[in-house]
Amino acid sequence: MTGSWEYKPNIEAMSDGELAERISAAMAFDNPHPIQTIPYVGKVSELVTYDFSELVARCPVTGLLDFYRARIDFIPGSLLPELKSLKLYYFGFADLPISHEHLAARVYTDFCHAVGPVACRLVLTAGIRGGIETTVLVGEKHL
Repeated sequence: MTGSWEYKPNIEAMSDGELAERISAAMAFDNPHPIQTIPYVGKVSELVTYDFSELVARCPVTGLLDFYRARIDFIPGSLLPELKSLKLYYFGFADLPISHEHLAARVYTDFCHAVGPVACRLVLTAGIRGGIETTVLVGEKHL
């Protein structure tokens, strides 16, 4: 997807169709680094938290880098993510133009699909842009 579309300096320069196409393409993005898993054989219900502060993606309008902190809280089922692959998975978004909310939905969906947790919550915190703090919460609220 990168390099095949033009950044526009403001959202007003984009049609609704162009925005919808750009969002759909971001959601269908084939991350070159899928999340690999390892078996979870612990026989207890435990809460696991992975907190990653180096997630970056591109603003879908301006092309500027957006910086994120992604925290995943989950209760394992039969699998765990292999952490190096999780880090590479996050790095796979570096050139993708995607909004905060869509990025959160993608990471949550991909993680749940790969790992199959009993319960999962993702908290995605975006670096402040234009004076606005943005936090996106997806998944279980009571973890």
